[in-house]
Amino acid sequence: MAEHSSTPRIVVIGGGIAGLSCAAAISAQASVTVLEAEPQPGYHASGRSAAVYIEPYINATVHALTCASLEHHLAHGASSIGDWMIADEEHAHLLDDYLETWRPLCPDLVEVDPVWVRSTVPILRQENVARVVSDPHTRALDVHRLLEGYRRRLLANGGVLRGNARVDRIERGAGHWEVSFGSETLTADIVVNAAGAWGDEIGQLAGAAPLGLTPYRRTAVLIDPGQPVAGWPMVHRIEGGLYFKPDAGMLMVSLADATPSPPCDAQPDELDLAVLIDRFESATTVSVRQPGRAWAGLRTFLPDEAPAVGFDARLPGFFWLVGQGGFGVQTAPAVAAIAAALLLGREHPLAGTLDPRRYAG
Repeated sequence: MAEHSSTPRIVVIGGGIAGLSCAAAISAQASVTVLEAEPQPGYHASGRSAAVYIEPYINATVHALTCASLEHHLAHGASSIGDWMIADEEHAHLLDDYLETWRPLCPDLVEVDPVWVRSTVPILRQENVARVVSDPHTRALDVHRLLEGYRRRLLANGGVLRGNARVDRIERGAGHWEVSFGSETLTADIVVNAAGAWGDEIGQLAGAAPLGLTPYRRTAVLIDPGQPVAGWPMVHRIEGGLYFKPDAGMLMVSLADATPSPPCDAQPDELDLAVLIDRFESATTVSVRQPGRAWAGLRTFLPDEAPAVGFDARLPGFFWLVGQGGFGVQTAPAVAAIAAALLLGREHPLAGTLDPRRYAG
């Protein structure tokens, strides 16, 4: 962080969980303003998340960030649900690969009796449950509580959250930045780019080279299985393409799709919904006559599927906080702590693998 004679002025662009958690973490030591393009924070990816904490997820970097976030989640409403990876005979070998990859990091992964699995979640078709691996540490997260906690902490420390503040100009001045939205302009020592799917666009607006962010659309729908779901775990097909979990008495079912998309207010595609329902009916005994609310969200990844957290390679005072993919909520506490340390001139043991300069050409 550049040296400042007084409290650093930091503008955070993006009011999703990445931007809000970072802003809250630095708000006691900096003058912080969060600019959110939408009327309220958490409108895009954060508000459309599956809201789960999964330790064997994506890669070792994401795993480490997830585990480092557990304490915060336990203090903010996380509840144990567990997660099953199910396989039919054709795909049973994929569970061996899964265990080989993840058991060294997650030693409590255990194979469980398919008969017990089908008795616990009786909608599962017998032919789809040849083998099952259980992760007992998967938890449901309260995204609203997390976002509200970060918002309150930010405001309590004198920070500012502005909605309907779509940034349209970022210019470097003499030792500072000017960030404009509409008719207003803020002056900042540091600009934090937490713009999610729009991260590369905001970077280019500031004159930074794009990192290579790619947003992917994912589709979900609420389905009534016709019986109580209390106590059911999350269930994934090991080959991908389908998962479901309890959600307020219904099942949230996802296609687990990853369709490249431009940054946008993502909406579910009718064909995707048809495929989703067909797969769910093939995996279970449920006949879906009237699906509930459907939605889509964007999961924005960098090529190595790890986030970028740190200062730009060439632009002084321009800080990247992007690429949280489908793990932004579950890793937010750890990522915010890393970002806060770097922004306030400190080191952090997990920062090295997240440095955006790994993409500097």
